[in-house]
Amino acid sequence: MRRIILFNVFMILILTSCGIPQADFDKLKEENKKLKKEIAECQLTPSQILEQANEYNDALDYSKSKNRLLVLLDKYPNSREAKKGKSLLKKVEKEIIETQKALDKDKLKEDNNEDYKKALAKMKKKYDVDNEVTWYSDKSSTQLNNQNFVQTYIGKKEKRKPWLGLSINYFTKKEWLFIQRMEVDVDGKIFEIEEDTPGEFKSKEESGGKREWLDRIIKDFDMPMIKAMASGKTIKIKYVGKDDIDSRTLSKVEKKAIQNVLLAYEGLRAVK
Repeated sequence: MRRIILFNVFMILILTSCGIPQADFDKLKEENKKLKKEIAECQLTPSQILEQANEYNDALDYSKSKNRLLVLLDKYPNSREAKKGKSLLKKVEKEIIETQKALDKDKLKEDNNEDYKKALAKMKKKYDVDNEVTWYSDKSSTQLNNQNFVQTYIGKKEKRKPWLGLSINYFTKKEWLFIQRMEVDVDGKIFEIEEDTPGEFKSKEESGGKREWLDRIIKDFDMPMIKAMASGKTIKIKYVGKDDIDSRTLSKVEKKAIQNVLLAYEGLRAVK
């Protein structure tokens, strides 16, 4: 191989004196450099390769350390250094896995944080001075009591974790339903909503019609339903009254609003 290098050096001198194109000259020069590197690699002893692996490991460059150890095991599998190399390789590979897990975790956290910021930007905020609560709701959510809607919202007090709220409004100009329970159908899966305490379903005559509604804090047993509503394709709600029933399908706007609120809620919970 030394002869090849000497030949290349000789050729470089000839090409330079003959006015050869720069591209050919650079190519031959690069090949010569590569050959020198290969010769230097071949001349390394097992102890030198292991030393390189240890140096990379100490510098926390586990990928390069693994590379040197694989070279050691391939070229000198029966050497004393190879036995030490096998032990070090296990540690290095473990560090590579742990490092990748940490990177994946940080990336997921970063992605979630960006999603949270986008969702929070879609919220409207209102501060309740008397109760010292900041209320968050989707900008698309209506405040009109003479509309049918299903909405989620967030409540947040300073230095306390946020909570989710659920508001369901039913309005009609027909007869009273006297709602006793509700059924939420998410792509065929049924969730039932009943009163936690007597009188939780409220009713009032207003805006020339009859309004019945439910507004409460979402508890743990309601979360599967809320998450299903946020990810479901078709969501229907059935109002089961004393003597009659009524139903409707949630709009795309309502579904998107639930998604936004849930994402903002998860983000606010993660903020310390």
